[in-house]
Amino acid sequence: MALSDSIKVRLREGQALVYAAEAEGRSVGVATVIRERLERADKAAEELASIRASLIELGDDVDRLSRLVADRPVETPGRGQGDDQPSAVQLEMLLLLRGLVSPQTLRMVTAEVERQGLVPWGRSVR
Repeated sequence: MALSDSIKVRLREGQALVYAAEAEGRSVGVATVIRERLERADKAAEELASIRASLIELGDDVDRLSRLVADRPVETPGRGQGDDQPSAVQLEMLLLLRGLVSPQTLRMVTAEVERQGLVPWGRSVR
């Protein structure tokens, strides 16, 4: 990997000692330690932004679910439910699965559902 411009950074004495000790323990330069820490921080920030976006989307799904079931009676075991409405278990599973996947995966799955001529769950409830 080719590196570009160098940058001078002033550190507190304690920070410089910590970075120098880490660099010595790993047999690398202080610049390498600092660069790797910055790269990890950038990656963590990206992952956090993705998690925040997923949580916002999950919150929207919960709001739609709340509106959908607000006026419905509580389901009792063994009692049938109309085919046009998802059961509580189906909705819970959907929300749990959506919470586990990345926004990119969710978009890909939604596009495939639409390609097959179906209406994705979130688009039909609004």
